[in-house]
Amino acid sequence: MTINRQAYATWRPYAVLALLFLFQTLNFFDKLVFGLSAVPMMKDLGISPQQFGFIGSSFFLLFSVSGVLVGLFVIGRVPVKWILAILAGVWSLAQIPIFFTHSVVVLVICRILLGLGEGPGLPTALHACHNWFAPDKRSLPSAVVLQGVSIGLLVGGPLLTYIIVTYGWRVGFLFCGLIGLIWIGAWMVIGGEGPHSRPNEEGGPSMDQVRVPVAKLWLDPTVIGVMVMSTMSYWIVGMSATWLPPFLQQGLGYSQTQTGSIISAVYIFQSPLLLIGSWIAQRMLQSGVSKRISLGSASGYALLISGVALAASCYIGGPLQLACVTVAFAAPSLTTIYGPIILASIAPAVQRGRLIVVIYSANAASALFSNALTGSIVQAAGPEHAATGYANAMLFTAGILIVGAVFAFAMIFPDRTIERFSRLTRLPDQLRNA
Repeated sequence: MTINRQAYATWRPYAVLALLFLFQTLNFFDKLVFGLSAVPMMKDLGISPQQFGFIGSSFFLLFSVSGVLVGLFVIGRVPVKWILAILAGVWSLAQIPIFFTHSVVVLVICRILLGLGEGPGLPTALHACHNWFAPDKRSLPSAVVLQGVSIGLLVGGPLLTYIIVTYGWRVGFLFCGLIGLIWIGAWMVIGGEGPHSRPNEEGGPSMDQVRVPVAKLWLDPTVIGVMVMSTMSYWIVGMSATWLPPFLQQGLGYSQTQTGSIISAVYIFQSPLLLIGSWIAQRMLQSGVSKRISLGSASGYALLISGVALAASCYIGGPLQLACVTVAFAAPSLTTIYGPIILASIAPAVQRGRLIVVIYSANAASALFSNALTGSIVQAAGPEHAATGYANAMLFTAGILIVGAVFAFAMIFPDRTIERFSRLTRLPDQLRNA
């Protein structure tokens, strides 16, 4: 019996980690299938680009709200095993009905439900991961969970394209729903709270009591800079699954099969970019480079380069065009690494979780506008000038990214904020070493 318990304790954390990785992979299958189905869906259902944009934006109607509410009021009160099972159940229930319907109304309702379930997905998965690994061993498992995002898009591009082209776009949604149900079954057998789920297992009581006045915390220039930077970044991150496939097909002239491969290339590039980018930032910080340069300016350059590349992709062709598209849609994700690190470095321990969860759930609201506005811009050019419409939409998006870069360069100064908050809390060493 003892041997069995030891073996169980040894392999179970890694089995849970594998399921959390798949949780994020399936999460992005569900996002991607809508964009990959765009062209045949619009044709079959008689949907205009503007209507498709509004349907795409409906996904984000409750995305931010559910993420904030679950982060603040559910996690820590309800077992994470049940939270993740319920979220995956919502995903599956939101995908399967699309296979059986020809109603645009049902499609919109299903997209809203999917957003409701997916809003809390990533932070809840990370929370579950931390429950299974000691504090000093959480970095790599967290990275594995996050890689599920890139792998979901990398594998989902060709796999879902094959299913859609071979069996029809409705089968793509059915497939996503069914594998979600299979995941729930595995999770209910293996998942759980983990040995490190007890509250207050880390951190001293004195640090837990440190607080910066709420107004000074939320109105700090660095915090505002991260808010704007992350919101502008999510403008393109949120629209990528919906509008990147039709942009490649109707805007740049690639076939549906080529589009699947190009999308895979974007995320083949993105995965090592995130790992290398985070490693470089960490090395810079360890070498004494300021957080302003390592994180703040790095975020600005990521958005600036992305904006320039996206604008350039509308005027050039060939391999260089594909390289620009790849950089434009991959580079903004670096800010999802740098932004939370910035916030964690400036906020006292007792306020960090709420600051990060609220900002990085609320910023997804920008996708609600980016999806709808992109559809309106494409629609305005007319069906006979689709390429021009997509070019106008992407140039506008490039401008949004550059605005985010300007705010990052102008407002994100973490070292100054740490000094300012240190004076307010009168615990400079604890804040400076956080």
